[in-house]
Amino acid sequence: MKKRKWGFIPSLLAILCLSACSGKGMTMARDTKADFGAAMPAETTTQESAASQQENSGNASLESETGTGPILPAGRKLIRNVSMNVETDEFDALVTELQIKITQLGGYVEQSDMSGSRMDGSGKPVPRFADMTVRIPVSQMNSFVRTVETNGNVTDKSESTQDVTLQYSDLESKKKSLEIEQEKLWEFLEKAESIDTVITLQQRLSEIRYQLESMESQLRLYDNQVDYSTVSLSIREVNTFTPTSPESAGTRISKGFSNNFKAFKTITANFLIGMIVTIPFWFPIVLIAGIIIFISRKNKKKKVPVPLQPQKEKEDITSS
Repeated sequence: MKKRKWGFIPSLLAILCLSACSGKGMTMARDTKADFGAAMPAETTTQESAASQQENSGNASLESETGTGPILPAGRKLIRNVSMNVETDEFDALVTELQIKITQLGGYVEQSDMSGSRMDGSGKPVPRFADMTVRIPVSQMNSFVRTVETNGNVTDKSESTQDVTLQYSDLESKKKSLEIEQEKLWEFLEKAESIDTVITLQQRLSEIRYQLESMESQLRLYDNQVDYSTVSLSIREVNTFTPTSPESAGTRISKGFSNNFKAFKTITANFLIGMIVTIPFWFPIVLIAGIIIFISRKNKKKKVPVPLQPQKEKEDITSS
């Protein structure tokens, strides 16, 4: 019994020391967040930093060559998001073109909400819409944005970049510390002699395993958001584009005539359609009204008075 007791106490002390060292390592990692991978071995950190700088430098040079986007700094974990409102008078053609471009660039559609073709009460087609969330490789982002701007009328565009370098570094440092602690605990578990020590070590190992899985999931999420930029598209079908620049007087007059002519055609067509559709209602009314008018005129002809004789004829009769 004494042997088990003295074998249990050193193991617990070792666990406490490891936990303290782990906490100290996490604190040091938080104090050195600016150095990406500060808590990792020097050789590994140097190789990963070099690879990361080379990759981001390539992306930055590609961004500068394509021209429309910002030049991203090397060695940082950046999440880039773009939101665009687009008008089009060729809805099907634009959606098809974007889907082809997304596939060519190695991206994918994360979410899509698109309306179908339908008519309103007056028989006119209802304008369609599409709301899409697209994920595009960061190196191909500007190419996709240019495709949208070329094939549609962009009325609004916003862009944001989130730097998650510190959060990423902190997670990696904590993950490395937990992995070191996990290895030590496995070594102690192999040498444990008491059941209490085994249970305590297994409980701590389960906690570490859960924390490591959560950190790995968060790191994968960061990697996906960094490697694939997010584009939020709101596409609307219109007949006339919203002006994006001042229009000349001639253009405004031409548009005015065109809009008035379209309105006249619409009103005329609606009037004729209304007349044809309401024939079952107004035709009997017109027929009855015509019969009444005809009868009233016939009665007036029957009641016409006999015309009086001229005054001269009256005088002749009187003198004779």
